Amino acid sequence: MTSQSNDRYPKRGIVSKQAADHWQEAMITGNGEIGALIFGQPLEETIIFNHEKLYEPLHEQIIQNNNMSPYLGEIRGLMKEGKFRDAAKLFSTKSGHPLLFTDAYHPAFALKLQMSNCGQICDYDRSINFETGEVTVSWSDDRGRIVRKQFVSREDHVSVISLSTTSNEEMSLELSIDDLVLEDSERGKHISTDERFIAFSCAYAKTKKGYAGGTSVITPMGGHVEVHGKTLFVSGAKEIILLTKIKPIDVYDQQAPRTLASIKKALKEISSKGYGELLTSHVRIHGEWFNRMSLTICDREETHRPTEELLVSGQALNKPLLQQMFDMGRYVFISSSGAYPPNLVGLWTGEWRPAWNGDFTTDANVNLAVSGGGIGNMPEALEGYFQLMEKIVPDWRINAKTFFGCRGVLAGSKTDGNHNIHTHFDVDWPLGFWTAGAQWLMVPFYEWYQISGDEEFFIQRVLPIMKEIALFYEDFLTEHNDDGTFMFIPSYSPENTPRISTDLQKVGWQPNQASINATMDVAAARELFTSLIVTCKELEIEQDSIPKWADMLAHMPDYSINEEGALKEWIHPQLDDEYDHRHISHLYPVWPGHEINPEDTPKWFEAAKVALEKRGRENYSAHGVVHCALVAARQKNAERVVDNLKLLLQEGDYIHSSLVTSHNLNRDIYNVDASCSLPTLVMEMLAYTSPGLIELLPAVPEEIEKGVITGMRARGQVVIEKLEWDLEAGDVNVYLRSLKNQELTVRLRQGIEKAWISESETIFIHNDTDLAIQLNKDEEKYIKLKIS
Repeated sequence: MTSQSNDRYPKRGIVSKQAADHWQEAMITGNGEIGALIFGQPLEETIIFNHEKLYEPLHEQIIQNNNMSPYLGEIRGLMKEGKFRDAAKLFSTKSGHPLLFTDAYHPAFALKLQMSNCGQICDYDRSINFETGEVTVSWSDDRGRIVRKQFVSREDHVSVISLSTTSNEEMSLELSIDDLVLEDSERGKHISTDERFIAFSCAYAKTKKGYAGGTSVITPMGGHVEVHGKTLFVSGAKEIILLTKIKPIDVYDQQAPRTLASIKKALKEISSKGYGELLTSHVRIHGEWFNRMSLTICDREETHRPTEELLVSGQALNKPLLQQMFDMGRYVFISSSGAYPPNLVGLWTGEWRPAWNGDFTTDANVNLAVSGGGIGNMPEALEGYFQLMEKIVPDWRINAKTFFGCRGVLAGSKTDGNHNIHTHFDVDWPLGFWTAGAQWLMVPFYEWYQISGDEEFFIQRVLPIMKEIALFYEDFLTEHNDDGTFMFIPSYSPENTPRISTDLQKVGWQPNQASINATMDVAAARELFTSLIVTCKELEIEQDSIPKWADMLAHMPDYSINEEGALKEWIHPQLDDEYDHRHISHLYPVWPGHEINPEDTPKWFEAAKVALEKRGRENYSAHGVVHCALVAARQKNAERVVDNLKLLLQEGDYIHSSLVTSHNLNRDIYNVDASCSLPTLVMEMLAYTSPGLIELLPAVPEEIEKGVITGMRARGQVVIEKLEWDLEAGDVNVYLRSLKNQELTVRLRQGIEKAWISESETIFIHNDTDLAIQLNKDEEKYIKLKIS
């Protein structure tokens, strides 16, 4: 590699030496609202634009469920007799509709850039700079070095493309639009050109909605633009800047002309700004968010290799790739978080109706994608998630009422951001019986309160929804097990089917995903009431409700352990475990919950370890791989963490050359669940935190013998400014800053030989593993530890 090409490696970023042939390999940039897929083809470039709110309406109006609550008694009676399929069929039939998917995410359009051939192309690369959000494509030919840069501005809310040559040669460019629209998905579409403006608008086939987008051409150093039909021709330009903006339209027939006019006006208002000025204002936001954290587990020079080389498999854990994927995961999360969080494809798709319609799937996918937002110190990006959940809470109330006649809220399993009326269920997929969803979706809210200590945030935005979840359980939990504890009926463990013995099937029991007392449903309810009681006592609020919540908690069933010593996925004695499945929903109280841990619940902790060891891969979904690793990290199981890391990074071929992940093996189905949740895994294996406790290196693999992580946030209002470790030398150093006065336990499970704050001030070690540290508000404390 030449020194010239090595200089083009961003300090934090990636480089590829091959242009993309398919959109799945394209480089990505985005500001949460507008995203772009950049193929990186030198002369015939394709840039696919996306907008976070472009979902194709698949129905004329939102489908509502019939009132199914009158049939709840019959459904419960069938389930108690083991007729689970009949119960699911009754529920589905009475709903009045088949299983329905959400509206489908889709691209806006593709901008096509064509340049003339001018000699042999050489010294090509394309890159992403994580700190600036820029994608750069560059190559050399007879014109010299040609550089095309692109980012999407958080300040000005537009995509910005700059095309220039290092030799200041004049360039020509042909600009056109490929609409990409799926046949029969539109009732009208139109490409228009006007002087230096090219635009596209589309009316959906169903509903009055549509969207529009346009690109303005600017030639700051002179040049000519001509309109030839639906194409713009640029000539004699030493620099070309393209500004693009996209807007959804509520009533297309009335609003399309003025929407296009408003886009053109908005682009004109910033047209006098140069590329550098636009970039600087963007980086002030994007760069500050991204640079709050860093991970170093290898020399930076080791990461300065093309992604095609980084992705070459090896036997040892690929630390350079892991370091790059940590940064990439944060970049993907930030770049695809706007008014909404990342959906299944983040912010990027090159096809209409992607797998599962590219929506927000709430029984693992979006949950994993946003899981690092809090501890990863990205509250601004996480705000899009908060707003989405708050937006769909009214539909949760409708679900609770129409499904089970309950007050409070019941979340659906999929949303497109427009609604969450739960219609994604049928006899084979009875997701309507899942009651844990709302609580899992509240975990990032509650966790951010634990991290920030923002009491107003908890009281105004978290507590009201949690109280409504509690209200649902008050009405729903009216059946009891033989021991007097609540019976969760109907119940559901996403998306698994319990095994039922042959003898029971002979007498009429029916295997189905519908169930009684799914461990996840119980765990979510236990977590809800525990969190409400603890927090409201601390804040001295809701005093009248606490006894009621405590009584509800006291009547929750205990978890169950099967004959093989594994924590059961269904507490019901006649429902046996099906180990080979991509979801591990029953380990919810290990992760994302905190209930099952070695200190407080050692029996359940050991049973959960057995459950994870016995879990199969089924279809090897990437989200399942990361989920297993997250649970392993909570179980202090570094060996299992490494197994999953190697499968994701090296053995499974999940990662595109753009370093975006796929859902399945062999880069099948573009999907960002693993991209966004991998940083969560890295943070969890390096530091487990809960209020009053920071455990260092709970599951650090021996392969990562040395490293530094900075800027992590801890549950309990502590910032881990810096954690550095050297396992061979036996040294661990941590810099902590507290947001309040508090006493904190610092734990190193490997054992502590010595701990000190300064050469003259050693710290008492309790049980060979724990330190009691007093922290004052805003004080930074540096603690040195020697591993025993």
